[in-house]
Amino acid sequence: MEQYHILERIGEGAHGVVLKAKHLQTGEVVALKKIPLKKLDDGIPNSVLREMKALQECEDSHHVVRLRDVFPHGPGFVLVFDYMLSDLAKAQVKTYMIQLLKGVTYLHSHSIMHRDLKPANLLISPMGHLKIADFGLARVFSGESGRLYSHQVATRWYRAPELLYGAKEYDLGVDMWAVGCIFGELLNNSPLFPGENDIDQLCQVLRVLGTPSEESWPGMSELPDFKKILFPEIPPIPLEVVVPDAPSQAIDLLSKFLVYYSKKRTTASNKHIDLNSVDLKTLKVKDLKKILNQWGEDCRGCAEKSDFVNRINDLKPLHVEL
Repeated sequence: MEQYHILERIGEGAHGVVLKAKHLQTGEVVALKKIPLKKLDDGIPNSVLREMKALQECEDSHHVVRLRDVFPHGPGFVLVFDYMLSDLAKAQVKTYMIQLLKGVTYLHSHSIMHRDLKPANLLISPMGHLKIADFGLARVFSGESGRLYSHQVATRWYRAPELLYGAKEYDLGVDMWAVGCIFGELLNNSPLFPGENDIDQLCQVLRVLGTPSEESWPGMSELPDFKKILFPEIPPIPLEVVVPDAPSQAIDLLSKFLVYYSKKRTTASNKHIDLNSVDLKTLKVKDLKKILNQWGEDCRGCAEKSDFVNRINDLKPLHVEL
């Protein structure tokens, strides 16, 4: 640490503190992630080893944060990264979604599931380059049938429905669900599914996408926690209502990410994804009144739109098995 001058503390992750620092010899500004070892006999945590391994595998990508160095420090060690100006919360939608999809394509082509994609883990350089960071939950995806993984991954607001139902056998689609949540958040300037706990998180998703069925989500009833949580039947809300300021092309793309059945979610490398054709320069409310009126007409069984809105806001599980 003697070769660095600490400038400020810029964040804190699951395993350590992140500092902004300046290299005394070169003058370069970097990010230092200090990771303490709570028990020296236990060695380096597996999650940290996986992060370093994943970053080494992705060192050729321009859309993944670069691990510059690793060195011991006291009862722990320090990871040295390129310093990035900000996270995605301050980004422009189209430019950074294109870079995010390129980064995810690179990871998936190298059989790496990130499993914790969220705005805070997408960093922006001073030159406007997006880089995917924080690989503490990343795993190599084998594609073998029957391969089990932990379902306790991903930050709740960006966690795929299959994970919320306790799935231990899943695929790269968990990352694509998170990409969709990030895209929707950028379009709306607020999280799409801000659940307070896992059950409320499922409620948030069902409020928008409606109650799934075996037809829309094959294998749903076989998920470990499916029978523990029962929800009432609820119709989906048109995405035009959820993200009213977004153009139709953006809504169409969002609908390809937010799909219950992971095998039907679009892939990051899908050649049919054309963000260049999406007009996101000026987001305007396009005939929202007409959309709301149509929405009300489509909700058969509801006396008024307001009644339907109340039922959505009051949606709670019918049964939860503890």
